[in-house]
Amino acid sequence: KYVIYVLVFIFILHSSGINMNVFITASAALFVGIGFALQTFFQDIISGILMILDKSLHVGDIIEVDGKVGEVKDIKLRTTRVVTRNDRVMIIPNHKFMIETLFNWTQNNTTNREQVSVGVAYGSDVNLVKQLLIEAAKQTEGVIEPESITVLFEDFADSSLNFSVYFYVVNGMKSPRIQSDIRFKIDESFRVNKVAIPFPQRDIRIINQ
Repeated sequence: KYVIYVLVFIFILHSSGINMNVFITASAALFVGIGFALQTFFQDIISGILMILDKSLHVGDIIEVDGKVGEVKDIKLRTTRVVTRNDRVMIIPNHKFMIETLFNWTQNNTTNREQVSVGVAYGSDVNLVKQLLIEAAKQTEGVIEPESITVLFEDFADSSLNFSVYFYVVNGMKSPRIQSDIRFKIDESFRVNKVAIPFPQRDIRIINQ
């Protein structure tokens, strides 16, 4: 409709004897901008059609884009609406999923594997640390499949022995809260069992000359 209006307007001006070359030259940059906009527009639409056909993304999937995690709420031809963990809405152009890496946390199943890392002081009972980490994860609401909880002794660091406890959650959107609850339990159990969490220390020698 708007295209027809524009054409009629141009025809009326031309019929009135107005030189249209001036307007066409002045609007060349505008037409170039419209061309680029339409190119991106059609890229989004084609990408949306491909996403719907190959079912690479579904409503309810938890995805990670540009370091942000969110749940897919709506997939349209041009854009996809995602709600992040802090309840913010991201409107993502569909072509972005075709040209950049997309992490789909729920592509294989509905559960997500998460981890909590902690360092303990040298000389600590590593077997006790392993048991305390497992118990902290088991006792936390939101952690599922307790038999799959795993503790890895990851490294001998400069100031600590580094461990990580791995566990599954049913909803990756709630992972930060679950991880926070596990850290509270770890801190409490470490205090009770006299397991120290070290902090970096440096010895400074002052030499008087």
